[in-house]
Amino acid sequence: MAKKRNSSGFYQSLKDRAAWRKVGEITAYEEHLPAGFFDVVGRRAASNAINENRAMKISITSVKDGWVVREMPDGSHQQISQILVKPNNQYKERKLVKGAVIHVGKKG
Repeated sequence: MAKKRNSSGFYQSLKDRAAWRKVGEITAYEEHLPAGFFDVVGRRAASNAINENRAMKISITSVKDGWVVREMPDGSHQQISQILVKPNNQYKERKLVKGAVIHVGKKG
């Protein structure tokens, strides 16, 4: 009996191939994903985790207005620490071209 193919048949066929299990072959799969796919998946996972924590009456830690904040099950908020961002010239925007070689210094 043939496999039932649905709208994700292409992705399933990539999974079924032996090459899929090799390291580094996931890029072929990722190239055909719609734009913003991982953004949507991440938002859904975060939403599910928050809802589960609320259902189990566990505090939720997040970032609001430059502070790390813990929301308690009773709805109160506790500011844990302020996030300080220092400007750093180490991270400059660079225009790279195809084939450019990037040298990274050793930590030491």
